[in-house]
Amino acid sequence: MAAVAIQLNDDVDSLELAVAPTAKLQKCVLLIEDNEDAMWLVKYAIEDYGRGRYRLAWASSLIDGLEQMSRSAIDIILLDLGLPETSGAESYAWIRQIAPKTPVVVLTSDERQETEFAVTASGAEGYLIKDQVSGSLLLETIRTALYKAQKRQHPHDIITNLFSPRFQEDFS
Repeated sequence: MAAVAIQLNDDVDSLELAVAPTAKLQKCVLLIEDNEDAMWLVKYAIEDYGRGRYRLAWASSLIDGLEQMSRSAIDIILLDLGLPETSGAESYAWIRQIAPKTPVVVLTSDERQETEFAVTASGAEGYLIKDQVSGSLLLETIRTALYKAQKRQHPHDIITNLFSPRFQEDFS
């Protein structure tokens, strides 16, 4: 990739052009969450702790999330279980049915153990309680979930991906 020299000034457009090529290497994190304040907290955590490796897509409802999943490549899903259309383990079941191979981390206010056991037994890669999670824990959980999903691939794919720039940036 050719180096791009930019003049540092207050022109935001110049900065956006300078970082655009790295967007191809970023993992897309889809947050399905109906609370805008919670979305902003996740956005700041990803910006502060993600070191430019992730970009956030936000869906405020399950239906919006399913539509986004059908339109673009999603690398991981952060799912709130308390959504307008569904709640609890049912929300997770819908996502798993539509995207069976996409890693899902539940980020919810539901502290009930039966809910946690139901979704983790069904394959969720993580279960985080909103008011108990820090930005660093959220990013560690995302990285771990992506790593586990990578390991589930065929062994040949793992070896091939070890040498790809995208993989090396995520797990360095």
